[in-house]
Amino acid sequence: MIRCLKLKFETDHKTELLNTMEQANEAFNICTEFGFNNKTTSKNMVHHGTYYDVREKYPDLPSALVQTIRDNACESLKGIKLKAQPTKKEHSSIRYDKRTVRINLSQSEASLSTINGRVKGKLASPKYFKKYEDWKIGGCTLIYRDGEFYLNIFAEKDNPKPSKNKKVLGIDRGINNVAVCSDNSFINSRKIKNIKGHYAHLKRELQAKGTRSAKRKLKRVAGRERRFVRNVNHMIANEIVSKPYGIFALEDLTNIRVQKRLGKRFNRKLGNWSFNELEQILRYKAENKGKKVVLVDSRYSSQKCSKCGYTSRSNRKLSEFKCGSCGLEIHADLNASRNIAQAGISGLGRLSVNEPNVAPTSSRNKDEVVTSPLPLGVGN
Repeated sequence: MIRCLKLKFETDHKTELLNTMEQANEAFNICTEFGFNNKTTSKNMVHHGTYYDVREKYPDLPSALVQTIRDNACESLKGIKLKAQPTKKEHSSIRYDKRTVRINLSQSEASLSTINGRVKGKLASPKYFKKYEDWKIGGCTLIYRDGEFYLNIFAEKDNPKPSKNKKVLGIDRGINNVAVCSDNSFINSRKIKNIKGHYAHLKRELQAKGTRSAKRKLKRVAGRERRFVRNVNHMIANEIVSKPYGIFALEDLTNIRVQKRLGKRFNRKLGNWSFNELEQILRYKAENKGKKVVLVDSRYSSQKCSKCGYTSRSNRKLSEFKCGSCGLEIHADLNASRNIAQAGISGLGRLSVNEPNVAPTSSRNKDEVVTSPLPLGVGN
């Protein structure tokens, strides 16, 4: 498994790093121009077409760094399928590999190749990152932002042993309830919506003013909101992953935003819904514990009865679900989470037939609902 660690890089050699970034990004643009004009993403062809020109124009750039720039340029061209020429600004981020960077997390130190040789600096490494000291460092990306340098460090480690727990937890993600689990637990979004509503009101007022200072503050407010939402998603994922289940089943919501919806107000709520971020955070936290996240077909999960399987649009009215066949009455999101759990189990052929289809705990009544209050602390 691979993790990206973002750490502040403190050094007295800022001029050398800035000059290196400028030359590296100009070299990147030369490589992408050649690849785009010749319609190729081949590293071999781009190397023969640009290497000596770049070395002649920027003789102080280390050769290993020139090769890393070439690889990055080819990957950028391939990523957009040669539809345009990717370009970088003078202080855009640059990539370093094992040959051009040395990182020691235990000593919180790093040294990077520049046009003036190696420069050393300290990493502002919180205690939380100490757990990555024995991980294998693959490289990093140097970023310059607001007068400071940061390193996005790529750390790699073997995956933990898969969990022997094959119990499946179905999770229904929604706007009113961030997550409803098939073990009858609800994670309500009331606090989240209140705070996001405050940010939305503040952003509308700042946009209406339109001054430079208002735009600067709008940028800060938007960043604050993103960090708040990310923090909440971390806490939700921590709560879910800590449950005694080995497999977490989610609906596949890939095309949810392109479907026809119910007016501007609902579309705005849907646009502010960070379901994909929650899924990605849940995936890597589950991977840390040897657990799995699986996606299931989202069709009819809210219309199908989790007890008898009868499917009809009339079964659901807003948050209420009442089966027209067997008469089951239950919260619609809880019913959907049970259907998701069942779909997850049916998609895993190696599960034992003796394991339960849904996952209510034995000490709790099947239809008992547990609402989980969402604390506003710090998520990891």
